[in-house]
Amino acid sequence: MTASSESIPAGPRTRGLTLALYWGSLVVGVLMPWVMQIGVEVWYRQQAPAAFFDGLYLRLFGPDSGLLFLSLLSAAPFAIYAVFVLFHLGITPRHGALVTRRRRLALLLAAAAMIAVSVWGHYAILTARGSTASIGFLFLPIYLLMAMPIGYGLGRLIARRWIR
Repeated sequence: MTASSESIPAGPRTRGLTLALYWGSLVVGVLMPWVMQIGVEVWYRQQAPAAFFDGLYLRLFGPDSGLLFLSLLSAAPFAIYAVFVLFHLGITPRHGALVTRRRRLALLLAAAAMIAVSVWGHYAILTARGSTASIGFLFLPIYLLMAMPIGYGLGRLIARRWIR
């Protein structure tokens, strides 16, 4: 093996951030519908949090509120992001510290963009008064998948200017 093709282990900060972004994105993707549903019920509709958990079984599997399905649907783009993080930060030690720092910033901005779009989408759908507003949950993963490369691209542009 030549020196350029050998695998150099990642530093502890990169490994820690990779694991945090990987597991954090999966947890955020699964819990986002729950947190937004509770938030809308408590702050927007002025309902007690205990009332939300009273009918939890119906909220999970009921015909009008499939919260379990929404959690899985919402987690899909975040799972794709998690795999992207593993592949993207896993090979950075070969490219050097500068590329690693730039990729870290870009991945953090991609995660922030996805979380912002997810919060906006869930809030807009949950507070809508129309009878067909819940169809938006089917399109929300597509918006999240579009937000990821946009956030990543902006992060790379910002990192190229700031990190030298």
